[in-house]
Amino acid sequence: MFGKDFFGWAVLGLVVIVGVIVFFSNRSFFKESYQELKKVTWPSKEQATSSALITIAFIVCFSLALSVVDYVINLIMTGLLK
Repeated sequence: MFGKDFFGWAVLGLVVIVGVIVFFSNRSFFKESYQELKKVTWPSKEQATSSALITIAFIVCFSLALSVVDYVINLIMTGLLK
């Protein structure tokens, strides 16, 4: 009876309606959140860059370690199945 398009538009309409209700009923929440964001001490460019590089290095090292473990387990399982 109804197509997929109808349900998609119905869900979108519900999301918009709920969003409007939340926005107008909780205006103080948004104002307070904005005020709190003004208080945040953001990291400098150097701090953000060094943190990002440390994170990337950790991910690369962990991926390599996990690959080695996977390779060893693969060798063991291949040897057991022969």
